[in-house]
Order: sequence, then structure tokens, then C-alpha cells
Amino acid sequence: MNLRSRCASGFVALFLAAVATVPMISQAAASESAQRKASFTAAEVKLLNSETPKTVTLDPATGALLAVEKGISGVEPSISKQNICQTGNACWYTTRVPYANFGFYGSAGTYSASMPYRGDYHTGSYRASACWTYTGPACSQTLPPNTYVTLGVTVTGTSFTIH
Repeated sequence: MNLRSRCASGFVALFLAAVATVPMISQAAASESAQRKASFTAAEVKLLNSETPKTVTLDPATGALLAVEKGISGVEPSISKQNICQTGNACWYTTRVPYANFGFYGSAGTYSASMPYRGDYHTGSYRASACWTYTGPACSQTLPPNTYVTLGVTVTGTSFTIH
């Protein structure tokens, strides 16, 4: 048998061995899937397999299914931010030039980002709350429209929410 024939037969043997393991991998995945579903109630499994709007929670490290609940809890927020505060906007004012004031508008949602040099804010025509870091993380309660909030110091904003 020449070198070409030996290489070809070695490749064929390796290919056949790889193909033979596919059913074992598929069976292991199916078994793992069944174990994940086994910890759920019949109603949760039915919801998971239905076309009903639902939210599932996955383990970020493994992708394992941790929870399923009816409804869409992670609705894409409709809050928007601009670098100017217009009439009716919720506004988070800057404490340092050249940083801009941030105007928030739209419908319920949370805008999350690092927003340095934030000071006082105004809820505008919205029910709103803000989160920041100062000596540690902190958040305001939800405040009604037309509320002016004085922090008295410069903080780094982490999120702003229209409720």
C-alpha cells in the first residue's frame, strides 16, 4: 500500500469515527435538555414550547435554561437621549464644561451608560428616577413629573429611567 492509499484510508477511518460520535453527542444534548426541562412544571414546559410571548432566563456561563415566565419582560425601551434639554424633557445637568446636559424623552425605559459630571436633574413631564455612583452606587426613588432634584455634588450617572 503506497503513502497516498494509507493517508486516504486513515482519513476515511478518522471521518467514520467522527460520524459515529455524532449520535452520542446528540443523545447527550437531548438528555441534558430533558434534565433542564425536568425541573420545570408541566405548565412551564407547555409555555416554553408554545407560541405565547414569553421571557426565558439563561445561565450566562452555560446557556442552561433557568426560568420561563409569561410575557415579554425585556421590552426594548423607548427612552431616548439627546445632548440638549428641550421643554418637557427630563434633564440631567452637567457640572463641567464641555460636557453637555442630557435630555431624556420618549416612553418608559432605561438609558444606561457612564455619564460623568452629572449634577442636579429635573423629571420634566415624566415620572423618572436616576442612578449614579458617588461613594458607591445609589439610585433615587421614582419621582413625579416637574420635580427638580438637587444632589449638591458631582456624580457619575449610570442610568436614567422614565417610568
